Amino acid sequence: MTTSSRFLATLATAMAAIALVAAQSSVAKELKIATSAPDGTAWMKLLRQAGTDVAKATEGRVKLKFYPGGSQGDDRDVMRKMRIGQLHGGSIRTGVIGRSYPDIELYNLPMAFRSMDEVDAVRRALDADLIKGLGDAGYTTYGIAELGMAYAMSTRAARSLADARRLKVWAPKGDIPSIRLLEAFKIKPIALTIGEVLPSLTTGVIDTVAAPPVVVLPLLWHTRLEYVLDLPFMYIYSPFVIYERSLRDVDGADRAALHRILSAAVAEADRRSRADHDAAWSALANQGLEFLEPKAEEVDAWRAAALDATRIWVEEGIVSQPMYAKLQAVLAEIRSRQAGNPSIKTSSVAGR
Repeated sequence: MTTSSRFLATLATAMAAIALVAAQSSVAKELKIATSAPDGTAWMKLLRQAGTDVAKATEGRVKLKFYPGGSQGDDRDVMRKMRIGQLHGGSIRTGVIGRSYPDIELYNLPMAFRSMDEVDAVRRALDADLIKGLGDAGYTTYGIAELGMAYAMSTRAARSLADARRLKVWAPKGDIPSIRLLEAFKIKPIALTIGEVLPSLTTGVIDTVAAPPVVVLPLLWHTRLEYVLDLPFMYIYSPFVIYERSLRDVDGADRAALHRILSAAVAEADRRSRADHDAAWSALANQGLEFLEPKAEEVDAWRAAALDATRIWVEEGIVSQPMYAKLQAVLAEIRSRQAGNPSIKTSSVAGR
């Protein structure tokens, strides 16, 4: 081969390599995102707009494909599919993603909050810690979205803890902390997927759920329920995550755009949630559900059992002692300020 021939061959190889790199860089990265939120909800509208904005900001290099309404299975299925690359992210229930990072369930501690002001103070102080913990576990987190306080809703009237122990209470399948929580209350849980709840309420397999009103309404569970115990049981929220490994071939500028846009969407959903919770609470009343107000001594019994359950969670490592101590420190500070200034008004957790 002559010198000129070798030069032409080398040039052709180089040009082919450049063309291959250019072709690869032009291929869009499609991130597949799953959520249990039904299509058409405000949450899905925010996400779809974020998807449009991401595609525009990255000139089509990053695209988001959404699977709403639990179409990819429950959160355990979503996590499994994320690990094998069939999905890349989603809004995941804390009781499931907590297997990777247990402290994400910190705010789920039963009856931990006396007011929504306490919720807000704790989240301002500790959200960043939880997001970092998820990052260390391999998940890029774009925020935490509130769903609201969970209330016990049933086909049977029950105000006291003793009454509740006679109910058939749903627990999310695979959500070990929720199951252990009910067991700590000496309530026998019946573990089902979210999709099994409505038919199970219909057939009597279960007669009670504990969930925020914003969850109960779109899933139509309220059509099979008659009573709401007017006692906030647990703060419910979901982190929105993408498996870090799925982002390795997304360049820095595109990752920054993705983070900016998705974080804004999750923050907006979180901001709207309080009003959505209040509206859903009113809707339950308009649907004819009866609200049961427990007596003071019954509330005391619930709170005592909640403290026992919290102790078990900490002892078993469902949440860590250091993070629990941080939570308690923030709560002690805000309660001290309120005690020293009775004129400070607090927002009720009752949702009305």
